Amino acid sequence: MTERQGTKAYLDKDYAEAKTKYEEAAADGNADAMYHLGVMYAEGQGVKQDYAKAAQLLQQAATLDQDDAQLMLGMFYIYGDGVPQDPAKGAALIKAAAENRNDTAMYYLGRLYALGLGMPKDLDQALSWMQDAQRAGFPVQEELLTKEGLAALDS
Repeated sequence: MTERQGTKAYLDKDYAEAKTKYEEAAADGNADAMYHLGVMYAEGQGVKQDYAKAAQLLQQAATLDQDDAQLMLGMFYIYGDGVPQDPAKGAALIKAAAENRNDTAMYYLGRLYALGLGMPKDLDQALSWMQDAQRAGFPVQEELLTKEGLAALDS
């Protein structure tokens, strides 16, 4: 219940209340609250922007298989936001989110395979993940649904 109260406050832009409710729910082990609180720290919403604190919260949620946290933390590792840059670790987290059927993670995993970023370049895997993302509802650009289009990402 507290996590939902936090989300209502967040949507109402009452970030102080959202933070309080998310902190309470996170202390009770609610992975969604950990994720939402991490987003607040990453975006500087109602708190001072702090990528390291965001990464810590996202890691706690990712450990509990919260797929949005896995994706966001993976991107932190790809770019080195709040954590040491580690594309392989980032790719592994994004892959975990994709395997949890997160359509956005499927898309980004396809891009990572196409670019060979954090993992070996593999256009077959890239295409497969792009197709999965599209089937799951992600708006994949038509050119990324072919090996030629995926290969062009690298140029």
